[in-house]
Amino acid sequence: MIDCDKYKQKKIKLTTSGDEKSEMSYYEMSRWMSLIEGVEFVDKKCKQLNIPDSSNSWIKPNALQKYLDERTPSMLFEITNDDTIC
Repeated sequence: MIDCDKYKQKKIKLTTSGDEKSEMSYYEMSRWMSLIEGVEFVDKKCKQLNIPDSSNSWIKPNALQKYLDERTPSMLFEITNDDTIC
């Protein structure tokens, strides 16, 4: 298992298309990427079930939080073992 605490201190530099620069930890990046992945999954499922965008019946924050907590270590592993990032 990957040591998440180690990557809370290790920073990654990001550059936007407007050449703005910012930093965030690898752990924070993995949380954001896991959140995006989770929201994309919910969006896909809502489209399959024909749930309208205006409906909030799909909202299950505890389930999404659990997904983030479980996905973050594996996402962090993927990020840190990708040769293009490290």
